[in-house]
Amino acid sequence: MKVAVVLNQSAGTLMGMPIERATDAVRQAFQRNGAEVEVVATQAAGCGEAVRRAAESDAEVLVVGGGDGTILTGANAAMKAGKALGVLPLGTMNLLARDLNTPMDWPDAVHAVAAGDLRPIDVGEVNGEVFLNASVLGLYPRIIQERDAHQHRFGLRKWPAMALAVAKALRDFPVLDVYIDLGQGARRVRTPVLAVSNNPYAEGYGPVLRRTTLESGQFGVYLARHRDTWGLLRLIARMSTGSWQSDGDLETLSAATLTVHSRRRHLRVANDGEVRRFTPPLVYRMRAGGLRMLVPKAPPER
Repeated sequence: MKVAVVLNQSAGTLMGMPIERATDAVRQAFQRNGAEVEVVATQAAGCGEAVRRAAESDAEVLVVGGGDGTILTGANAAMKAGKALGVLPLGTMNLLARDLNTPMDWPDAVHAVAAGDLRPIDVGEVNGEVFLNASVLGLYPRIIQERDAHQHRFGLRKWPAMALAVAKALRDFPVLDVYIDLGQGARRVRTPVLAVSNNPYAEGYGPVLRRTTLESGQFGVYLARHRDTWGLLRLIARMSTGSWQSDGDLETLSAATLTVHSRRRHLRVANDGEVRRFTPPLVYRMRAGGLRMLVPKAPPER
C-alpha cells in the first residue's frame, strides 16, 4: 500500500518538537506495517497545496496531520481524488480523531493509524461543501470571526482571543430568524444557535461532544430556544455535567436531509470551525459512507 503523509508543522502538538523526529516516527511506523510511504511537513500557509499534491500522487491513502481545519482540507482532497484518508490528531479539539477512537498521545496515534483498517464513514454536505463534524449557524461563526479579529488586531493567543469573542457574542446575543424543513414542511425558528452534526451526538459531558457512530446516515439537528444569555450559560453548565440533552430549551432532531431558508442574502456558517458565507437556501445532504478512512483497529471483543 502506498501512503502519502502531510504534517502541518504549525499545529500545536508539533510545536517545539524537532520536525525530523516527527517525520521519522511517521515513516518508520508505516514502514513497519508494510506501507510504502512519503512524508512531507509544511507550515500552515503551504499545507493546502501540499495536501493537494499528495492527493494527486499515486498513493492509495492520504494521511493528514493537523487540526480540524487541516483535516477538512484533507477530506476534500481525498474525496476529489477517490482516495482513502487517515488523520493524525495535532490540533486542539481533534473531533474526528476522537470519534474514530484515535489515541490523543502523538506516538500512540501514529502507531494506531499506521496499523489501522479501512472503513467508510458518513460525510455531511451543505450547498456542495463537505463537513466531517458539524455545521453551525448563529453565535458560533460570529465567535470564530471575532476570535480571529482579536488575534490579528491585538496579537492575542487563541484561547484569550476566544474568551473575549465569547463574552462579546453572549452580551450582544444575536438571534437567527430562519425557516427549517426536514422533509415535512418548513417551519419558522428563532434561535441563537442552530447546529447540524454529521451523525447525532451521544449524551456525554465536557466541552467535546462525542458521536458513537459515524455510519447512521443521519444528521443530528440542534436548535437552541434560549431567549437570553443566562439560558445559554445554563446549557453550557449542563454540558459539563452530561445532562445537556435534558435542557428543555434545546430541541433535538435527526434527519437525512435539511433545508434552511432565510430572507437574508447571505448566512455565515462554520463548517468544522471554518467560517463560510452561503446564499440561502442552505441544503444539507448526507453522503452515507462517502469517505473511506484509515482508522485504528477496533479492540477485540471479549
